[in-house]
Amino acid sequence: MKKIVLYTALILTLSACGTLFSGSTQDISFDSNQKDVKIYVDGMEICKTPCIFPLERKSSTVIIRAQKKGFEDKQLILRSNLNKLAILNLSFWPSWLTDVASGGMWQYHRDGVYIDMEKSTSNKTAQAQIKKNVAIRRFSLFGYNELKIEAASNTAGEYITALSSLSEIPPQTLIKTIRKTQGAVNLAHTLTQIEQ
Repeated sequence: MKKIVLYTALILTLSACGTLFSGSTQDISFDSNQKDVKIYVDGMEICKTPCIFPLERKSSTVIIRAQKKGFEDKQLILRSNLNKLAILNLSFWPSWLTDVASGGMWQYHRDGVYIDMEKSTSNKTAQAQIKKNVAIRRFSLFGYNELKIEAASNTAGEYITALSSLSEIPPQTLIKTIRKTQGAVNLAHTLTQIEQ
């Protein structure tokens, strides 16, 4: 009887293979072409590159964000897969439940993440130009019919005057451009090209 209890205890101890051999966390190394890049996992800062962090194993994917001043933010996804060692436990459900509870049945698809950071190219002037182009496109898309009517009558009415003020394009140039273009999308694209 003692042997049966001893064997049963031994089987129960060794049968939670995923938890026993892999643990409930997985060490993930983070590196980058830049030093001291802040690494965020699911919105929380965990370390600065280069670093190794023990991520808790879970069934869902993990969103990794890298951030450094003067560089574009990068976002990556670390997928979770079934731990091959945990598959051995499918024949003995109590140990499988141990792996499920501890997270040992999951593993991330890679142990290292390398992030190639790129210098930020956006500056205030470029951002202002983008906002201006968006405003011009919206105005020309929503006011297309009225702009066409005013351009056909060769007068700088309310819409052409407003568009001229917004785009800094002279009214006569706008009238000629509006007459030539076919469709609201074509006009929106053409107007932002005149600026550049």
